[in-house]
Amino acid sequence: MSVGTSNHKDLLSAQYFNRITQALTDAGVHQPTLVIDKAHLDQNLSAVKTITERGFDFRIVAKSLPSVPMLKYLMAEAGTNRLMSFHMPFLQHVTVHIPSADILMGKPMPVGSVETFYKIIQSKQSTADTFNPENQLQWLIDSYDRITQYGALAEKLNIVMRISLEIDVGLHRGGFGNINEFEATLIFIQNHKHLQLSGLMGYEAHVTKVPGFIGGPKKAFKQALNTYQVFVDSVTSIFGEESLSKVVLNSGGSTTYPLYEKTGLMNEIATASALVKPTDFDVFTLGHHVPAAFIAAPVLKVIKDPELPMAKGLSKLMHRVGLLPRKACFIYGGNWLAQPCYPSDSKRANILGHSSNQEMYELKASDKIKVDDFMYFRPTQSEAVFLQFGEIAVYEDGKILDWWQVFESRRSE
Repeated sequence: MSVGTSNHKDLLSAQYFNRITQALTDAGVHQPTLVIDKAHLDQNLSAVKTITERGFDFRIVAKSLPSVPMLKYLMAEAGTNRLMSFHMPFLQHVTVHIPSADILMGKPMPVGSVETFYKIIQSKQSTADTFNPENQLQWLIDSYDRITQYGALAEKLNIVMRISLEIDVGLHRGGFGNINEFEATLIFIQNHKHLQLSGLMGYEAHVTKVPGFIGGPKKAFKQALNTYQVFVDSVTSIFGEESLSKVVLNSGGSTTYPLYEKTGLMNEIATASALVKPTDFDVFTLGHHVPAAFIAAPVLKVIKDPELPMAKGLSKLMHRVGLLPRKACFIYGGNWLAQPCYPSDSKRANILGHSSNQEMYELKASDKIKVDDFMYFRPTQSEAVFLQFGEIAVYEDGKILDWWQVFESRRSE
């Protein structure tokens, strides 16, 4: 199950970041900016396609790449129109700007927010390019109680709702774990003229985190597949064997997608964070992926022998024994969910605490970074961090080629 680990320090050299700095400077950028390395993005997409092209459909998790231009680019390159959505305002945003998308909800939604969604959809003038939820949207259901709520709403609105059932394959974050409740839900859907079974979703993000003393990733993955099979067997027992050709059997995630070596059970894999590889995804299964997303923050001040407030003498002593750095800088912004990656071995200073305005970072005495240079960070995740910068700078071949707008979060458009 080992995939190997790449050496990011070798890849992310001073020369690499100096080229990005020059590109940002040439583009007139002098503020904190989220940068996507398009060549690295493409390399990661190629890695994902080596798995999906074995016979899996590929669903891109939109929350992790919250940018319509980015999603359109990746959908075209991957040859897929399948997205997964987790937030109602973003669902509305995507249905307007990518009306051809086939969308699976990644978590159950309060029935009140679902009703609001349909009111907004129905208030729009129908055109040939209008998103059609009856054909293009799957709602995720995690309990019998919730399916009765959705059934009542579908009947009230006189619509057909496509339903995917969330099954617990070992993560224990919710979803159907009791087979009796699951089968009762299947029968409820089967007997309801406004509901249609569209698939199953079993998320197994726990697999790569299971320690060896309780079985390790290999055993956890096998158990997840076996559990998934039990629920599939229940579907065939109630809806018939032929039903499997008509439903989505979704699984996978950014840390687990490489484990799917062959088809036969699941027919669809979802991933997205692996395409940009934040630090939370520095795991053994993604050793062949490369970081593609960086925060570039201008350096405002470089300080030699930084001191504790009101403690000049103590600061000198702490410098001598190595408890205070000999060099530090203050950046434009800060306090992001991110880890510094250039200059190498830099770290957040504890002298003044966090700051979203001018955060302080310790440097090595040999670092040559100066005022107006950029310091670089790798986001720990993409879904929240990307939304903080408004536009994403697309970097390739020494230039900023494009700007990709991130999602808007208004309730309606």
